[in-house]
Amino acid sequence: MRYAQIFRYTLDLAPEEYVAKFVDPYAKVISNAPGLIRKTWMADFETGEFASFYLWESKEAMDQFMAGAAIAKVAAEPFLKDLVITALPVVQGASEITRGI
Repeated sequence: MRYAQIFRYTLDLAPEEYVAKFVDPYAKVISNAPGLIRKTWMADFETGEFASFYLWESKEAMDQFMAGAAIAKVAAEPFLKDLVITALPVVQGASEITRGI
């Protein structure tokens, strides 16, 4: 069964620092995570509100990523604040109708 996660957080970074300090160090590592189907990055630089959407092949793949060094390193970044993670199973049939998977 596929799983999805939504990460919501704020970043104490100037817009011009976002790619160099947050995207570049982690995007390639995340893209190589076993079982990851996609990650979508979302940002509102005016409010400082950010989110990420992850779609996983399975709960096991998601759990393996969450227990790994990459996510621990991201979570320890001093500019990342107020992190809230929601993880839920994907409703396959409904998501296929709306092109969600």
